[in-house]
Amino acid sequence: MKMETEITVLVNSSYETLRKELEKYNFKIIDEYELNDIYMINKNIDLNELSNLEILKKCILVRDIVDIKKALLYKYKKYSDNGDILEQGKVECPIIDVDKAVNFMKSIDYKVLFKIYDKCIVFTNGETELVVQLVNDEYIFIEMEAECSNIDRVYKDIDELKEDINRYNLPIDKSNYFVKKAEIELEKVLKKEKK
Repeated sequence: MKMETEITVLVNSSYETLRKELEKYNFKIIDEYELNDIYMINKNIDLNELSNLEILKKCILVRDIVDIKKALLYKYKKYSDNGDILEQGKVECPIIDVDKAVNFMKSIDYKVLFKIYDKCIVFTNGETELVVQLVNDEYIFIEMEAECSNIDRVYKDIDELKEDINRYNLPIDKSNYFVKKAEIELEKVLKKEKK
């Protein structure tokens, strides 16, 4: 399992406003891609018996990074009592066809729980790299990972990631550095099921 260190924050402005703020700090777009995740769970699991985070731990994702790669994905996360992510990792199995993977999962008693469409825009100014995520045409997040993909930088821990993003004074919610996109979508599903 590949372990990861990252933060995700909610943006409190429009994408246009955020982009102008980033440009003030010399950030430029260096890559864009689309990521489609289908969260699937065993249909025999009683969602009312588990917490949201326990439900997400039981999900398998069918991931399509459009025109880049497709995979079955399991995400491991260990949380503190307040919901901060203490440890996380993922294991993936490459696939060729998303629809066939979904049908395979359904044949072993899994069902689609929800989907996340994520337009990812990678910015860097040479010192910092971040990914702006436009999620389900509804939310905007910024994600930063300890191991940068496009610049020569590795953050030693979560605190260093927080310190770096905060120095730019961006329009973000600083009360939560571990926003869980999947939990937001799961909440919507659970509300619908209770109606």
